[in-house]
Amino acid sequence: MNNNIISGFACFSLKVEVATFPSSHKHELLILESDPEPGYFSQGNFPQNLARNSDHHFYLVAKKPVSCFQEIIMKHAFYVKNKLQLNLHVGPGQMTFQNEVYPCVRIRTTEMDQFATFLKDLKKLNIEFFHHKLFQEVKPYVSLVQYKKYIEFKPIDDGIYADINDKNRHFIELTEDIEFDEFETMIENIKNNCNFNMFNASLVYLLQKERILHLVAVYSKHCDEGRLPEFRDFLKKEMTEDVEG
Repeated sequence: MNNNIISGFACFSLKVEVATFPSSHKHELLILESDPEPGYFSQGNFPQNLARNSDHHFYLVAKKPVSCFQEIIMKHAFYVKNKLQLNLHVGPGQMTFQNEVYPCVRIRTTEMDQFATFLKDLKKLNIEFFHHKLFQEVKPYVSLVQYKKYIEFKPIDDGIYADINDKNRHFIELTEDIEFDEFETMIENIKNNCNFNMFNASLVYLLQKERILHLVAVYSKHCDEGRLPEFRDFLKKEMTEDVEG
């Protein structure tokens, strides 16, 4: 085992534009869908741009809080992978919907048949999700989504890490915790001033035994690892200016 590998369940925060999945009515549940690569395509193309990618990002919205909701969903996700042999990535979390915050389940898949099987099996949990009949058409809106995901990464430079399971994702360590609004501004400044364009980013924290890692997850199919130190240094500069300001 590589002692340099860092792993655990991390919380990802990001804003995505979501709308009703066109086939939501076939499953009876309200199913929201987001662009699988937010930031790569203009918002004006949503939802047509979803057809360009076979990767689907779905969200199920629970009607009310459930004790140990995230643990229940994570346990069920292990069951899905091991027993049903489904190629799904399932993450519990919460999202804004109808101007309120609700528990949600985020599902990423390329296999629609497997997604249907998962939805049928999900009924075993007796968690009440919003029904399609209540919201037959949710027009596109921007939702703040937070979800749990198991990650493994290794250091490649000072404060820079590479995702072991996804060559397109890297993590940059922050020196302290920041609010999401501040994070959004920093990422926008990078896109406008540093010639980094083709990427999307999430604010991440990972709980460890003796510390909390605060990270920015950078996803890009066009990533040049040699430029990541520049990205890191710009984040440090932005945070320093905020403190001094």
